Amino acid sequence: MLSRPLHLRRAFAVAAASAVASVALVGAPAATADTLDDGQWWRTAMGVDELNRTGAGQGVTVAVIDGPIDSSVPELRGRVAASSTECLTKTGGRQSATAKGAAADHATSMASLIVGSGKGTAAGGRGIAGIAPKATLRHYAVLYADTTDGGRDGCRLDVSGLDQSGRATAQAIRQAVKDGARVLSISLSVTYDAQLVDALLDAYKAGAIVVASTNNDTTNVRWPGIGNGVVTVTHVDRNGNLDSSALRKSPLLDFAAPGSKVASGGSGSSGWRSDVIADGASQATAITAGGLAAIWSAHPDATGNQVLQAARQGIGMRAEAGTYRTWFRRLGSNLPASTGKTESYGFGIFAPADAVKLDVESLPDTNPMIADKGVVAPTADQIAAATAGSAGSSPTATSSSSPSASASPSVDAAGPTSGAADDADADGGGTGLPWLAAAIAALAVVAVLVLLLRRRSGGPRAVGSPDTHDINDTHDINDTHDTHDRTAATDGVAAMTKEHSNGVDR
Repeated sequence: MLSRPLHLRRAFAVAAASAVASVALVGAPAATADTLDDGQWWRTAMGVDELNRTGAGQGVTVAVIDGPIDSSVPELRGRVAASSTECLTKTGGRQSATAKGAAADHATSMASLIVGSGKGTAAGGRGIAGIAPKATLRHYAVLYADTTDGGRDGCRLDVSGLDQSGRATAQAIRQAVKDGARVLSISLSVTYDAQLVDALLDAYKAGAIVVASTNNDTTNVRWPGIGNGVVTVTHVDRNGNLDSSALRKSPLLDFAAPGSKVASGGSGSSGWRSDVIADGASQATAITAGGLAAIWSAHPDATGNQVLQAARQGIGMRAEAGTYRTWFRRLGSNLPASTGKTESYGFGIFAPADAVKLDVESLPDTNPMIADKGVVAPTADQIAAATAGSAGSSPTATSSSSPSASASPSVDAAGPTSGAADDADADGGGTGLPWLAAAIAALAVVAVLVLLLRRRSGGPRAVGSPDTHDINDTHDINDTHDTHDRTAATDGVAAMTKEHSNGVDR
C-alpha cells in the first residue's frame, strides 16, 4: 500500500499560536496575528528572501511525485509546466492527474511550497510563497483514493486490481528524469518494488537529486526514502525542535527542515484556502527539495552531488555558550562545517541561504547520502557503475557515515553476501565441496535477510500495511561517535551538533 504524510492539524481562519517547544531559543520567529504570515515563519527563519536574491530555482526543473494536483489555485496558476499519471480507474480508464478539493490538497500544497507565487485566497489576495518560485515544476500523480481492490489509496496499473504504487512511483521517477527534472520531491511512501532500485539508478546517472519524506513516523523510513542515496527529511518547529511525529534516532535520516505549523493550504467548504496550517515531513521535504533547486540555480555549473555537499557542509548552526547548536541559519563567526550526523537531526537543519554562499563547484562530486556498507539498495557499487562517465555525476560514491537506506529482499539485496561461496572454496585451496560452499552461501543469504527483516523498515513493513508498526524495529541505532546531548535530541529539543559538542571542529 501507499501512504503519505498527511496534514495532521489544520486551522481555518483562526490565529495560529507559535509552535510550543520545550526550549525557547533566542531568534525564533515570533508568532503574528495573521494565520498565513504565522504559517510562513519558516521563510524568515531560513532567510528565503536572501536566498532568492541569489537563486530562486531559475533554470532548474523540479518534479513533484504525489497525488493529483489543482494547478488552478492562485499560488500555482501558470506555474505547473506539466501534469501526468499512469494510474488507471477501476473501470480501466486513465485517471486524471488534476482534481479539485481535498483529493488534490496534498500535491497542491507541496507544489505551492516549492513554486508558490505568493498570491492566494488570504486577506489582500495573499498566498503561499514558494522557496524556489522561478523553478520549472512538473507533476506526476501516483496516489488515488480507493482505486484498488484493497480499498486504500494507491495506483492501479492494470486489470489485477492490486496496488502498484511502488511501481508507479518508479515509473514516475524515470519519466521525471527523462523530462529533465534535476530535483525530485517525493512526499509519500510506497511498498517495495524492484523497479524502484533501477529508477533511482537512472536518476543518479542523470545527475538528479531525489528527496523523500520520512512519513511522519518517529521510528521508520520507507521506500523511496529508504533507497541508498536518497535525501531523507524530518520536520522541526519554529524553535528548531522536532515535531512530535518526526523521525528521530535513526541513521537513515539526512536533514531536518521546517514542517510544524506551516501554511500549506487546503480545501474548505468555500474552496481552496491559502491559510490552512499543517504539520508534517511532507512540508519539510518540499521545502528542502525547493531549497536545493534554489542553491543549484545559483550555481548552474555545479553537479547535484556538489549541491548536496553544500547542503551538508552548510547546515544551520548557532554559537551558544561556547558550543554549537542546530539552527536554521549559520549564526556566529568561525563556525565549523558539519562533518557527521547527529542522532535525531541527521547532518542538521537544512540552511540553503548559507549553503548557497559556499564555493559549490569546488566541493567533492560525491553524494554524501550514499552508504557503502551494510545491506543497501542500490549498492554503492551499483551506483558507481551507473554513474561512471555520466555527465554531472562522479563515479565514486562512498559515505559510510550516512547509512541512509536498506533493501527489501531481492536479488540485489543479497549482493554483499555473494562472495561467501568463493571465499569458502578459496580457503580449501580450490578443493572444497561445491555443496558445502553452496550451503554456506545460502546460510549467509538467510542471515542477511533475517537481519533485514528485523532491523530495517524495507522488510515486512514494505509488504504489509504502512500504518502498522513493527514492535521489533531497531532504527534507534546510535552513532557510537555521537557526543551531543542524547536526551535532548531524543526528546526533540534542538541539540548540540555531535561534531561540535566541545566547541571544536572534529
